[in-house]
Amino acid sequence: MNGIIDVKFAVYGALQDNNTNSMQAIDVTRQLQQQIDAHGGIVAINNTTMGSDPAYGVQKQFGAIVSVNGQDTPFACQEGQTVVFYGPERPLAAELLARGQNTPH
Repeated sequence: MNGIIDVKFAVYGALQDNNTNSMQAIDVTRQLQQQIDAHGGIVAINNTTMGSDPAYGVQKQFGAIVSVNGQDTPFACQEGQTVVFYGPERPLAAELLARGQNTPH
């Protein structure tokens, strides 16, 4: 447990050619926890931060269940977006994100 932020499960990947029988995804639970710990709860979702490219040449999706202050919270986004993994007690990060300060993939 990370104190206030604890990653329960996280996945990163895509459907190859939108084919539901051809999913290419990886479990990134450990990588996400490391990124949250290293970057104060703000994580750019991309091949580098997630540890690999599970679906080369395809736009990836990200989903996670993260315990924030003891409450399980779902998070989801596309590759290339930045996620703020904490609650309203840290409004500055949400404000920065709202201004479009995303990290490119």
